[in-house]
Amino acid sequence: MKNIGELERLLDCFPDAYVELSYAMDEDLLKDVMPLVGGRIASIHSLCPRREFFPNFASSDEDVISWSEKELMKDAAFALSIGAEILVLHPGYLLPSLIPSDKNRRIEALSSPSLEQYVGIRDGSICCNDYIFTPEYRRAFSLMCRNLSGISRKLSDMGIRLALENLNPRAGYMLIHPDEMVALSCSEDFYFTLDIGHLYVSAELFGFDFLSGLKKVLDTGRVVTTHLHSNPSSRREGLFTDSHQSLDGFSMPYEASLSLIERSGANMMLEVVDSIEHNLCFLFP
Repeated sequence: MKNIGELERLLDCFPDAYVELSYAMDEDLLKDVMPLVGGRIASIHSLCPRREFFPNFASSDEDVISWSEKELMKDAAFALSIGAEILVLHPGYLLPSLIPSDKNRRIEALSSPSLEQYVGIRDGSICCNDYIFTPEYRRAFSLMCRNLSGISRKLSDMGIRLALENLNPRAGYMLIHPDEMVALSCSEDFYFTLDIGHLYVSAELFGFDFLSGLKKVLDTGRVVTTHLHSNPSSRREGLFTDSHQSLDGFSMPYEASLSLIERSGANMMLEVVDSIEHNLCFLFP
C-alpha cells in the first residue's frame, strides 16, 4: 500500500478483512499501522518487524540456526501479544549463511558461484529441473526439516502454527515443488502457507498441472493460510517471473483457485503490489 491513508480506507471499505504483517515493515511503520489493524491481524510474515536477515533453517552453521531460532521466537512472543496465531516463514536456503532481507542484497547473495551449477535460466536465476533432486539440495532439505520440526512443536505448544511457505523456483531457494509439501504433510509438525503465485511459476517450470498441484497440497489439510497473486510466467515463452500482480492479470486460473482454497478453509491473504481494492472485491464480492 502506498500510505497509511490507503490502508485506513480499505479497512473501512472491507470491515471483514484481516491483515498479515509483512517482513518488509520496519519498526516505525509497524508502530504507525498497529492502531489501525489491532484485533484484525491473522498472521505475521516473519521476521517482523524487519531484520537485516531472513532465518535460514537449512544451514549447517550452528550460529545461523541459533540466530534464526532466537529471532523467530521473538516473533512468536510478538504474535502472542497481539493475538495472531500464524507465523509465515520462508524455511531455508541452499547457502550456509543468513540471507539478506533487502531484495538487492539477497539477489547478490544468491548469485554466489556455489549456486551457479543449479541455475537453468539466467534471467531470475531460475533453477534447473533436477535442482531439487541433487544431493546437496536433499541434504539441506533434510537438515531444514530436522531443524524446524522441534521449533514447530514448541510453537504449537504456545498456540502458534508455523506455516512454511513454498517459494518460487530460484536456485538457492527451498520448498519449491508441491510434492515436497505433500511429503512433509505426513508429519504432524508441519503446517503450510500456500503461495499460489509461486506455485504457478513452479508449475510452468516443472511442467505439472497447476490446479492439480494446488488441490494436492490443499488436500493434505495442513494449509492454514495462502498468499494470493499472479504473474506473467509461461513455460512456452520461457518466462518465469514472480511479480506479485493482480489475480486476473494473466493466465493463472484464479477463480478456480479461490474456489478450491475457500472450500479448504485456509485463510486467503492478498499479496499483490497493485490493484489492491480490485483484488479485494474477488474475496468480498
